[in-house]
Amino acid sequence: MKSIKLKLFSGIVLIFSIFILGIATYGVTYKDFFQREKLMEMNEVIEEIKNYIDKDYDNRIDGKLEGLSEKYSVQIDIKDALTSESIFSSHKMGKNNMMNGQHRFEVIESIGEKEGVSETITLDRSTGVEFLTAVGKNVYTYEITVKTPITVIDDAVNKSMKLLFMIMVPVGFIALFITALFSRQFTKPVIEITKRTRKIEELSFCEDLNIKSIDEIGLLAKSVNNLSHKIEETLKNLKEKNLELETMMNNEKKNQLARREFVSSVSHELKSPITVISGYIQALQEGIISSEEDRKYYLDVIGEETDRLGIIVNDLLDLYKLESNTFKLNKKEVNINSLMRKTLEKNKFRFEEMNINLNFTEGENITSIVDEVRLEQAVQNYINNALSHVDENKIIDINLKVIEDNLVISVYNSGSNIEDDNLTRIWEGFIRVDKVRNYKEKRLGLGLAIVKQIVNLHDGTYGVKNRKYGVEFWISLRL
Repeated sequence: MKSIKLKLFSGIVLIFSIFILGIATYGVTYKDFFQREKLMEMNEVIEEIKNYIDKDYDNRIDGKLEGLSEKYSVQIDIKDALTSESIFSSHKMGKNNMMNGQHRFEVIESIGEKEGVSETITLDRSTGVEFLTAVGKNVYTYEITVKTPITVIDDAVNKSMKLLFMIMVPVGFIALFITALFSRQFTKPVIEITKRTRKIEELSFCEDLNIKSIDEIGLLAKSVNNLSHKIEETLKNLKEKNLELETMMNNEKKNQLARREFVSSVSHELKSPITVISGYIQALQEGIISSEEDRKYYLDVIGEETDRLGIIVNDLLDLYKLESNTFKLNKKEVNINSLMRKTLEKNKFRFEEMNINLNFTEGENITSIVDEVRLEQAVQNYINNALSHVDENKIIDINLKVIEDNLVISVYNSGSNIEDDNLTRIWEGFIRVDKVRNYKEKRLGLGLAIVKQIVNLHDGTYGVKNRKYGVEFWISLRL
């Protein structure tokens, strides 16, 4: 495929070639043209001489004839038409010698005749010079001969062509140079636009066209840049929308899986105490248990499982409330030190019963705007979690401090670490945690899921860290 640069250059060269061909044609036809023009001049000279002679020929008109000869660069001979006697001659040998040389001219070509003037090419046999000759005859008076050497015409043609050649050669080279420069300047932006559009086809939007010309090419470049920006922006928006859609679909799938797992876990958690209660009640009804001590044990177990069932139901209700969009916190200024001491006091019996080595560290007089009931619930859930997973070392450390204008509450228990894969999943509720050590087949209830919702409602953060000999859960709230 020919480039536009080559096409443009070829077109201009073709036009220039036609111009050169025209000049060459002019050179070929110029001689004939000049010859016809010269014959017309010679005819005019004859007519003018006739006018002079018709009035009255005398020696006074010789000067006028000489003037005509010089003016038109022709030789003028006038002789008597009847006696052939020379009356006037502008030739250098004069009219006295004209008779001796009049027979040396030979007609070698007849050009034509019009209005009493014959046009011929004659040859001077003595010199070999050809003449363009016009002869006007008047039968009763004179014969007027006007001639000019053809070499004069040839010289004029040659000089004209030489001058034309001297002018056209440099002009031609300049024209070719300008043509090449113009074609390059014209096609360069077109080539740039073509390359840019190909880049756009490849979805590459790296740089804009830098074409500042105030013409159609400049407008085209600006349009291509605008088109590139719009396509890039559209593709970017499409990618963002696709990513959002993909994220939504993935989240929906995750939510569906989480809901299924949650329902399955809730069913399992509810089924376990219900199964125990149902079995023990059936045993009591059928009289299988005979001793009073065994009956008391069965009744105690039924009571414990009933309490457990109540806790699960209450936790489910709490989680449902916290996750609803209509739930509102009851915030007020609370002394966090007092809240922590009150919560620990409520768990004093459990700590003593389990022989827990409790360490509580607190800052001085820390207050914050919080929902007191819900924050205490979150701390209690952390304590419940610590009591459920503390190991034989029985160490629980609780810290209350301020870090960079943030209230931080942390609860540490000695025990096995949580696997990295489960560090985020434990906040979902009813997640089974299989540990290598003493956490075999244990389940995390809804406690941590409730903590997550409470902290989120307070616009705080939460988390868990594996320590060297245990696990630390923490809450961070803005003061």
